[in-house]
Amino acid sequence: MSWIDWIVFASFLTYVVVDGIRKGRGTKTLEDYFAGGRSIPWWAAGLSIMATQASAITVIGTTGQGYESGMEFVQIYLGLAFAMVLLSIFFVPMYRRSPILTAYEYLEERFDARTRTMASIIFLLSRCLAFGVVIYAPAVVMSALLEVDLLLTVLFIGVLTTIYTMLGGVKAVIATDVKQMTVIIGGLVLVLIILLVKVVPTFGFFGVLDVLGATGKLNAVEFEPASTNFWPRLSEYITSPLDRGESSFWNDKYNFWSGTFGGLFLMLSYFGCDQTQVQRILTNATADESRKALLLSAFAKVPMQAVVLFIGVMLYAFYVIEGSPLLFNPNDREAVKTDQSSPRYAQYELDHEAAQKRRKEMALRIAKSDSSPEVLAGFRESTKEIAELRKASRHLVLEEKEGLGGSIDTRKTPKDTNYIFPAFLLDHVPVVLLGLMMAAIFAAMMSSADSALNALTASSVIDIYKRWFNPGADEAQSLFASKVTTVFWGVAATGAALLFQGTGSVIEVVNKVGSFFYGSLLGVFVLGLASRHAGPTAGFLGLIGGMVFVLVTHLTLDVQFLWYNVIGCVGVLLVGGIATLAGSRRVS
Repeated sequence: MSWIDWIVFASFLTYVVVDGIRKGRGTKTLEDYFAGGRSIPWWAAGLSIMATQASAITVIGTTGQGYESGMEFVQIYLGLAFAMVLLSIFFVPMYRRSPILTAYEYLEERFDARTRTMASIIFLLSRCLAFGVVIYAPAVVMSALLEVDLLLTVLFIGVLTTIYTMLGGVKAVIATDVKQMTVIIGGLVLVLIILLVKVVPTFGFFGVLDVLGATGKLNAVEFEPASTNFWPRLSEYITSPLDRGESSFWNDKYNFWSGTFGGLFLMLSYFGCDQTQVQRILTNATADESRKALLLSAFAKVPMQAVVLFIGVMLYAFYVIEGSPLLFNPNDREAVKTDQSSPRYAQYELDHEAAQKRRKEMALRIAKSDSSPEVLAGFRESTKEIAELRKASRHLVLEEKEGLGGSIDTRKTPKDTNYIFPAFLLDHVPVVLLGLMMAAIFAAMMSSADSALNALTASSVIDIYKRWFNPGADEAQSLFASKVTTVFWGVAATGAALLFQGTGSVIEVVNKVGSFFYGSLLGVFVLGLASRHAGPTAGFLGLIGGMVFVLVTHLTLDVQFLWYNVIGCVGVLLVGGIATLAGSRRVS
């Protein structure tokens, strides 16, 4: 980046942090620290909900996902609007019935302290793991591209976020989230305009769509593998789900069915049971304000995700014209510059350049309405060759890192999905906008980190410390414990961030981590709402049973992660229902 971009970068981050701390002044009680005094406007809470989920994951991971796989990832959000409506109807009144500060306080009121504590521990574990991913993956990308030491990048994000979250509480978190979300949306729109200006004159507007359609990048909704014989095939998959290859109903990662049903349960779990999101709807003055915050996210999130994925798709079209690097990660390019690897990599580059030239020629013919079988076959063949060369190059990087003489685990071949969009920014975006976009990415990393920090602290202090260790703590003691706990989680999560290496798409990794836990959390809340007869034992055993169901499924069946949310929820209801029938006491 130029010195102008660095000034823009530093100025924006300084403004965001200082203003966040200023907004959090006057915090004297836990009600202020964790719920903003119940005075946060609905639109600010709604934007914070979006920022907490979106952040750097959207900016880096989703654009890379769009480049690699097209629009199919948008299907994960098919159930979002319906989920928000259900949460507004059932969960908001449940949470706003009494002045609770964490989602899990409800579980003690409905079941007992065991269930509350177990749910809180599950949340703390899952959120800390996800915290590590959302800090590490973007940090390693930015450190490589900006040529800044990774440790310094992680520490910069972790320390800065911990400071303003500790000092300002949830008011500081939401204040910074609103600014970050505004800049992210504005920056992404400008980047889309830049891409359209660079691509449309070459292909033409409809020509771009023809080229992208020819390579399957516009696959926004897919009903396969169910096809037109959905119900007969569904029965077949249920009775014999194993070893069915890529056509399996259960192991197809993204399609209409996994997005609608698995995605619905994921969204219900995440926005309804995860403290990072529930905390937002506890900061508003009334239940109606909380509903508005949820609905803002419901109807703005899907179009936003579609636009971000489309930016990734347009990046693909741009690189069809301009030619893409064989490796987007500059550290990987350096890794293969050895006496042993350099000749192989040089040959890969020559083959890659030739394949890109053939792909561009075919793409130009497709854009001019020449969609003959010969042209389409040539375009797809060159596209496949480019993908294979990229994979071979990344495997060469793995050989260098693990040693040419050793046994190489091809499943660990590093991916550079998360480098695609930032690399484009550095190479093709003008001065000032580049600095602002880089600042937005860093600020976005902090927006997901600050929300996680404040939520982890809330659950630790309210559900663990005040419930079990110091029930009689006054406001001053509790507030001091909250600030100390914020620092603890900031240090722990920053350290955990360094444990995640070689991740693929950031957005996908985070959803995978969450899906192991979220379905079970959702199930125990649904059990409490749906069954008046389910008692404390049913809630506790059901929660444990749901986690066991997910673990067994993961270890024994070939099922994609979105379905874990359904399996966990159903597992809780089955075990909880059996425990209720076996004689758990009636709940009045």
